[in-house]
Amino acid sequence: MIDTHTHIYENTFAADLDDVIDRARAAGVSRMILPSCNMSDAPLVAATCAAHPDSCFALYGLHPTEMGDDPMSEAEQLMDFAQSHQPFLGIGEIGLDLHWDKSRQAEQVQVLTWQLTYAYEHSLPVSIHCREAVWLLMETLSRMGDKVPRGSLHCYAGSAQEAKTICSKWPQLMFGFGGSSTYKNSKVAHIATLIPADRILTETDAPYLTPVPFRGQRNEPSYIPLVVARLAEELNMPAEELAQITTQNAMRLFFNKES
Repeated sequence: MIDTHTHIYENTFAADLDDVIDRARAAGVSRMILPSCNMSDAPLVAATCAAHPDSCFALYGLHPTEMGDDPMSEAEQLMDFAQSHQPFLGIGEIGLDLHWDKSRQAEQVQVLTWQLTYAYEHSLPVSIHCREAVWLLMETLSRMGDKVPRGSLHCYAGSAQEAKTICSKWPQLMFGFGGSSTYKNSKVAHIATLIPADRILTETDAPYLTPVPFRGQRNEPSYIPLVVARLAEELNMPAEELAQITTQNAMRLFFNKES
């Protein structure tokens, strides 16, 4: 299995990171993809991946809620950093977030568009954060025409209809599912039934969004099997089968491999 979106480079893991990675591998999670959120995160991502090159893999990008006074300059600096810290898999965590602040919507779109264009021009996948802004994301992607890169909609939280529209218009995009799919009364797991199995990814977003029965505690990649089990239940298939499918999806998207 693969955790396609995890922040185990954050300070909350500093004391036991090696144990966290060991537990993940013992649980069957062989690879963890680490996206940065800003320029300050980037060296931590690079150092973590350098220390664990067989398990941890880097993405670099500017998160919409982490924009400073000159976000375009920071996005460019992040790409310079990425190119000088090979290998890295792609661009992330990028996207749109209108939950906390709508005042910088235009800047968010500008920065996202630049990062998506960079990814497309360099044939790199992206990891897209989108909170209360799926409509705006679809508008942004539509303006890009046929130059939308392949990628993951990290922790997808849009509506069923939006998922269907995205599936139809952008076949190069996959959907990331994490701990929220296990929450009582959550509609997230049901969304997975509307999406082709070959476009479903698993993730934790650790240390956030911890799945049941550990909700309220720190999340970590070893909990991926809980996400797989919940999605498999909703999809009416064996967990082992879904684990194999989602692993193949992640390998295809992020590692350009078919298995």
